[in-house]
Amino acid sequence: MPSKRDYYEILGVDRDADENGLKKAFRKLALEYHPDRNSEPEAIEKFREAQEAYEILCDAEKRQIYDQLGHEGLSGRFSMSGGGRSMDDVFSGFSSIFEDFFGGSEAAQRGKDLRYRLNISFREAALGTKKKINIPRKNACKTCKGKRSAPGTEPETCKHCRGAGKVRIQQGFFVISQNCSVCNGEGVIIKKPCKTCHGEGLEKEDVSLDVNIPAGVDTGVRLRLAGEGEVDRRNGKRGDLYVELEVEKDDLFERDGADLFLRVYVPYPIAVLGGEIEIPLLEGIKKISVPKGMTPPSVISLKGEGLADLRSSRHRGQLHVELQIEVPRQPNSKMKELLKELQAELDSGAKSRSQN
Repeated sequence: MPSKRDYYEILGVDRDADENGLKKAFRKLALEYHPDRNSEPEAIEKFREAQEAYEILCDAEKRQIYDQLGHEGLSGRFSMSGGGRSMDDVFSGFSSIFEDFFGGSEAAQRGKDLRYRLNISFREAALGTKKKINIPRKNACKTCKGKRSAPGTEPETCKHCRGAGKVRIQQGFFVISQNCSVCNGEGVIIKKPCKTCHGEGLEKEDVSLDVNIPAGVDTGVRLRLAGEGEVDRRNGKRGDLYVELEVEKDDLFERDGADLFLRVYVPYPIAVLGGEIEIPLLEGIKKISVPKGMTPPSVISLKGEGLADLRSSRHRGQLHVELQIEVPRQPNSKMKELLKELQAELDSGAKSRSQN
């Protein structure tokens, strides 16, 4: 008989893991290997193995024995043939645990979540806005009220599962629950489907919704509109709508997180003599001082003139202004004469400095 694997290794946790850590680890494995979700031949064994490890390690007394004596200590105290608890008892409480993880009642079910991609301008993303969107989604059929049966008829209770929608399969001491193959987990059989929804219980509708977009969002940000997804026809609960944003590029500004970057060209006289220039902001304009003798590229950073930080409503990023010298591309005749005079003066100054 092969030796049993270490329980901590099975769950993939450290030996000092707390109950919450054990629960998270087991939930991940249960989602992957539960027979209702995984039809691979080895899934049942892996699920049973994880179930056993979780049951032992979440019990303080059994965990202490296991830590001290290993599997041998547990087999002497909880063996199937000897006194004390049997393995059937060990697993008897798991059904309630699984319901805590995945929802064991109809009340825990809700409709499908929906996705919607929304394009917005850079300024809308930077300053925040409200957008109206139209989405197609499914609602409970108005004709049959979601019952799927034609008006005047009622669904019949499934005789195979007696209306439970689930059937239990025994494999030794291990019991699993599966959807009824006759009614597909519905618990009822539809003899005369509703003609409006063709027995689906749902019909399409178009709905208009307002989406509030906070300042500072960027491409890839998802906004959750709770309860605006599709409806579950059995209990009327809706899923959520996730609006994924796509932000357009801007002609002036580039961004890095909450910081903005702007390139501005400074007239040559101001770059030499210093002075003030006007630069655009997200809202309005601002005058900044250019130091004399500016050499490009020169960067001036303005605090609080960037974007709102989504992580902190009180914080705004910086605006980094890169200053470059503006060179006239098509100078007129007067400008050419002045430039020639300037060049002559510069040459004279350079010659004088070399002689000294």
